[in-house]
Amino acid sequence: MATEPDIWVDPDMQRALARMAEIAREYDLPADRSGLTPDQARQRMEMDRAWWNQERPPLARIREVTVAGPDREIPVRLLYPSDDPALPVIVYLHGGGWVVGSLETHARGMHCLADASNCVVAAVDYALAPEHKFPAALDEAVAVVQHIVANGAGWGVDPRRIALAGDSAGANIALGTELELQRLGRSPVGALGLIYPVTDNDFETDSYRAFGGGEWGLSRAEMQAFFAHYVRGPEDYRDPRVVPMRGDLTGLPPTFVSAAGLDVLRDDAVRLDARLRDAGIPCSLTVYEGVVHGFMTLTRMLPKAQAMIDDLAAKLSATLRGMPS
Repeated sequence: MATEPDIWVDPDMQRALARMAEIAREYDLPADRSGLTPDQARQRMEMDRAWWNQERPPLARIREVTVAGPDREIPVRLLYPSDDPALPVIVYLHGGGWVVGSLETHARGMHCLADASNCVVAAVDYALAPEHKFPAALDEAVAVVQHIVANGAGWGVDPRRIALAGDSAGANIALGTELELQRLGRSPVGALGLIYPVTDNDFETDSYRAFGGGEWGLSRAEMQAFFAHYVRGPEDYRDPRVVPMRGDLTGLPPTFVSAAGLDVLRDDAVRLDARLRDAGIPCSLTVYEGVVHGFMTLTRMLPKAQAMIDDLAAKLSATLRGMPS
């Protein structure tokens, strides 16, 4: 991949990008993803991420369960890092533009998060767009949180210590879920962990201008297509559960944001952090320079991915374990 003279790319990221290119050649994966159908894009991502999710950190146990949702039984994968009783729980929403991605495309990163935090990760296999448009995924995430509050002891987790986390569109769902829980009444969520979150539909930010052409992975065209698949119509862009920057964020719990330096969504994270600071919300923003969107899934080769997960895990764990019992 050619680089501009004034853009620094982490050497480990360069090696990871080279491996991604090898995988694309091995499976004859199309370089331009913006024109793919949802099914084609899903298949491409599963193939693209299979190698990266091998050699997962060992866990004490894994359970596959379901939660009753508005329209179906919602699959949830429970990742237990230890046999300690009543562990805090991190409800995790995987990325993929609301359209692609699965519990397998993000498996290794979620294993790392459970291991580093000593929290149970409840990974939600939420309904994907465009077959299930907004607010289907969000409603399912709400149902999972409410199930934990009512029945968490049956899963061996502490229902008083819940975090919401996710990456990219999953981080958008996590933030939207918290806003919806607040709208419904008092939210039980004690912390948010947002990895390169989608927070706005402004495609003319500095980071979109710098990285939107697709040379660095996620492009402006892809993000526009993802939004079009997710929303029901123009009115949804006015809903803060879709575009959180349009909402009242003053009631959020401690929020920890991670961003990639070479990412169209970098400024989404930066602007969110500024809003949170203005609102007096305990928060942090860490921008990982020299890495691209999606780097959370690259722990097999990219030390910064592991460092980001370790940092987020420490913050979420300390916040949840510091909550009053």
